[in-house]
Amino acid sequence: MILTLLSAFCLIILGLGGFIGWDQLAAEGNQVEMLMPVFFGGALIICIAFGRQHFRHGLYGGFIIALLGVISALVRIYQYEKFQSLSDPKTQIVLVMAIICTLQLCISWREVQKDRAQLLSVTDDE
Repeated sequence: MILTLLSAFCLIILGLGGFIGWDQLAAEGNQVEMLMPVFFGGALIICIAFGRQHFRHGLYGGFIIALLGVISALVRIYQYEKFQSLSDPKTQIVLVMAIICTLQLCISWREVQKDRAQLLSVTDDE
């Protein structure tokens, strides 16, 4: 849960940094696009809060949010650069988001596997 919270805060800081520092990036387009990591970070925090009441729902919700974060980052990178270059600052920010979401996906997968093993051991004991 601590690692998920850390991932969420990193995503929020990344998105707000890109949004606030838009003028220094000298990027083209709409600066609201840089708030995409904030959305995924906020959704992870909601999953953490929800997981305190219903552990499995929060756990699997965090896994799905991280997976959607990776997919949407890859789609954005394709839209911006067609996977040709990473020179655009928007692409670099979205690439960092993809990396953070991939790490969160690994963290969530490990926790899901632990939960499944625990569930199987409880079922076998009965």
